[in-house]
Amino acid sequence: MKILVIIAHPTMDDSRINAYLKKVVEQEASVTVHDLYSTYPNEDIDVGQEQQLLEKHDRIIFQYPNYWYSYTPLLKKWFDKVLESGWAFKGSRALKGKEKNLELL
Repeated sequence: MKILVIIAHPTMDDSRINAYLKKVVEQEASVTVHDLYSTYPNEDIDVGQEQQLLEKHDRIIFQYPNYWYSYTPLLKKWFDKVLESGWAFKGSRALKGKEKNLELL
């Protein structure tokens, strides 16, 4: 099973727990770690690239800190842009059958 861990932590250097978890999962051969804040420092998300990444993996895990009972701003933007109508729902169902997990840390 190919696993994609999407990390959305704006201050990873200040987080001991999330930094440790990232370091541990990066060592797993079946895991791809994708850090949104380091990939998109200007928040200019490449939707096509992100959708291809999702399609290549069987399990999607989102790792992010809990900000006022919500996602981080970049992860919210990522959800709005990448999981667009016609690709993820209403027409094509590109993520159908994939395992999805949200991890609040």
